[in-house]
Amino acid sequence: MAIKVIVIDDEPAAIDVLKYYIAMTPSLQLLATFSDSREAIQYCMQQEIDLILSDIEMPSLTGMEIAAFSKGKTAIIFTTAYTHYAVDAFNLNVVDYLVKPIRYERFQQAIQKLQEQNNPQDADHFFVKTGMKGHLEKINIADIIQIEGAKNYVTIYHGNVKTLTLLNLKDLESRLACRDFCRIQKSSIVSIKHITGLKGGAVVLSNGNLVPIGPTYKEQVISLINSKLIN
Repeated sequence: MAIKVIVIDDEPAAIDVLKYYIAMTPSLQLLATFSDSREAIQYCMQQEIDLILSDIEMPSLTGMEIAAFSKGKTAIIFTTAYTHYAVDAFNLNVVDYLVKPIRYERFQQAIQKLQEQNNPQDADHFFVKTGMKGHLEKINIADIIQIEGAKNYVTIYHGNVKTLTLLNLKDLESRLACRDFCRIQKSSIVSIKHITGLKGGAVVLSNGNLVPIGPTYKEQVISLINSKLIN
């Protein structure tokens, strides 16, 4: 299951950045955003939430007060422009402390840290049902090159094999470490280590597939590739 997230920040621009990062991270599901922290607390009392991304200095309740209210029941990552709250924040056992402006790579590290805390011995494989009755197929996560979604089906490209199974992308998101996979378009997730190049607005994968980059994900993908570029 995906990690259910809410965002609390009194600055609309900061909320927009986090919404964009969440949309690019397959393991996250955004439930709601709030500029009023009191409204956020009311929402938390009525909904199941896995993670709160919260600013610290806000007009009503501060991020510290939100963390104290949570009492460790909900994971919290602080997103703030100030560094001097860091010691107090970690005394409240928050997952991480992100200082604005937040880079996507740093955001990914925080989510990975949460995943490792939740699944300290996370499996390196899973099984899926195939079209044959009673038949299951083992998928090694390290072998996955691409996952392509179409309604309630996904096609998993792993090694030299292509497996079709009755699932959707959301069903697989929590199985994939966010630092190892990247959403290229709404219906496609690829393994970062299997990206071998960029050609005509598409990424080239190690199996020869060309996957067009969706407009929403273009900045992330180009940034990822440029970070490895030698001029």
